[in-house]
Amino acid sequence: MTVPARPKYFPWMRRQPGRPSWRFALVALAAVVVLGFNFGARGLLTNDDTRFPVMARDVLVNGHWLLPALPDGKPHLVKPPLVVWLIALASWPAGAVSVRTAVLPSLLEAIGVVLVTYGLGRRLFGGDAAVVAGLTVSTTVGIYSMAHSSMPDMAQLLAVMGAMLAYVASGFGRRRGGLVAFYGLIGVGSLAKGAAGFLPLAIALADTLTSEGTRGLKRLVSLPGFILLAALAVPWWIVAAASGGQDRFVGGVVYNDQLFWYFLRESWGWRTFLEPLGHALAILVPWVLVLPFAARRALREDDPETARRTRLLLVWLVTVFVFMAVSGNQRERYYLPLCPAAALLVGWWYSTLAWRARARGFAAAWVVVVAVGAVAVKVHTPRFNATTDLSAVRAVLARAPAPLYSTDVPELVLSFNLDRPVLINPSYRAFERMVREGKPGYLIISDRVLATQAGDTCMSRVARGLATRREFTMLDPKGCGARASSPGAPRSG
Repeated sequence: MTVPARPKYFPWMRRQPGRPSWRFALVALAAVVVLGFNFGARGLLTNDDTRFPVMARDVLVNGHWLLPALPDGKPHLVKPPLVVWLIALASWPAGAVSVRTAVLPSLLEAIGVVLVTYGLGRRLFGGDAAVVAGLTVSTTVGIYSMAHSSMPDMAQLLAVMGAMLAYVASGFGRRRGGLVAFYGLIGVGSLAKGAAGFLPLAIALADTLTSEGTRGLKRLVSLPGFILLAALAVPWWIVAAASGGQDRFVGGVVYNDQLFWYFLRESWGWRTFLEPLGHALAILVPWVLVLPFAARRALREDDPETARRTRLLLVWLVTVFVFMAVSGNQRERYYLPLCPAAALLVGWWYSTLAWRARARGFAAAWVVVVAVGAVAVKVHTPRFNATTDLSAVRAVLARAPAPLYSTDVPELVLSFNLDRPVLINPSYRAFERMVREGKPGYLIISDRVLATQAGDTCMSRVARGLATRREFTMLDPKGCGARASSPGAPRSG
């Protein structure tokens, strides 16, 4: 018996011919409608949410494109500036950074993630599975919430998805041209979040090892790909290192913020295991309910070609979870790359069902998810926005503008939402000494810190407010001695 020669790569890896079908149009329309719902209505009310928009404002105002700075004037070296550039470009026509222009890049990237998920599903499993995968990923909690964020996670995820599509299109490394695109997209992802951008390489390595062992690793070698990766990823870090100084940059940024931040835990306990699991499950809501059925079906798959494809998704899920779970700094958004892999697995599982009414059943479930999600968003958004109230501060600044300082109040939230720099002040007494030296300004201090000040304060309380659920008081130092300058009053000499 003659055994036929094994093809260079599986037939399902080849590019699907033909024009984009109605399936693509359906997924694209659903992504725009679902992810665009409530666009710009949710405020940016945490330091994480406002960090990159504040730096984008620095780019527009001061032209610091290469090394954007925070309100204190120091370049922010913890993350590369890709997302800052995108926000600045989105804000360029209006000439100012707003909530809408700050989250517009993430919204467009989220739509891109949905479309790439569809493309990857079509290449792996066919049209029906691709549609379900695209509709599923667009309605996960993780994708929707980060589509309305100004953080770099969605930009990184789009780069991850592009790299994984290139990896699959290359026949798992058998076609060199695809590998060049694979490494190039990893370089783009590294410009969004640094070391986290190399996640596709970790997935590809794990996938190759589980499928073919160490002998398959040589297929992932691509000299042109390595050169392109280095050309994209390295230059900004060289500039950042030169700006920050070797000791500060290597110790503070490379080790602490890039490596130890993700891969080091100071202690281990029961929360070490439960917290990552909770984050992973939460970000996959509501489709996490059917994911175990899809995973169970994939583990029992007998067809070698289909098993090879589903194994990629299982390895993807495990690799992302393990890498994020060992991190000593847990954030729910770090588990975002689980969403497309889970959606693809659910889409494939759907395509294996023999139910006659499977299409109607999925459509009904999807409509219910969208409807419940829309109601939840409409109820939650005003409650979330109510956690910050700066109206009284704005009124004071309109009458008598002056520099602003904050103590125990998120300064980036104040800077972005008041549209002016707010500098961190270490303590009430430090600010008091500053104003006695003749420097004007207001102090925004949390009520819990203000309550600890012994004796009478020389400052008058001119406004109250709320910043990210933290109650604060705005103080005017005009009563702090003869040398103090009242905000808004001219200074002598």
